[in-house]
Amino acid sequence: MTASPLARVVAVLLVLAAATACGTRRPITDQPTTDLDRKLSTFAWIEEGNLVTLIVGTRAARYRDESNYMPLELAIANRGLKQLTLTRESFTLIDEQGNRYPAASPEELIGGYEFLDLDTQRLAELDEIIFNRFAAFTRYPSKFSPTRTPVPGRSNIVRDLVSLPKFGYLVDYVYFPRPATGIKDHRFELFVDAPELVDPVFVKFEVR
Repeated sequence: MTASPLARVVAVLLVLAAATACGTRRPITDQPTTDLDRKLSTFAWIEEGNLVTLIVGTRAARYRDESNYMPLELAIANRGLKQLTLTRESFTLIDEQGNRYPAASPEELIGGYEFLDLDTQRLAELDEIIFNRFAAFTRYPSKFSPTRTPVPGRSNIVRDLVSLPKFGYLVDYVYFPRPATGIKDHRFELFVDAPELVDPVFVKFEVR
């Protein structure tokens, strides 16, 4: 007996649903699917949601395997919340062993880390990468971590809190104590929490 048109449509929909349920994250071009998030560049990783976009840049981190602190360049955009309130305590780094690390304080960095200026002046890359992606957004000042010399065109005052309205974004550096696993050739998760978020936003990345 030949199946009716309605029966054929139902069968096709069931096959598509099964394929979707069994599918995994789509890999970027010519790269295998992994449990990591999508790459924007050689050193930048992105998790893009309806409420918040989180981008992590690891270019500086790859040179700091022997340092006391691990630098991460961040871009965070508020896509769907009335307000997104971020402090240094909003950030948590998790290594492959499940160890959790809070963001380092300005005092810790000034006293124990010598590459603050080099990271921001020579190894930052997110400004160029996200320029078009956030062209319709407004950038807000952010400086969770200190520098020893002023960055041209930016305030040198460290901020403990940044409030992003909808369609606002920031680009900044946040530092963490050197993970027990080491830094280069290891995978991490960065969690970002805020009072306005029901669940934290996180991105899975590796340092190469």
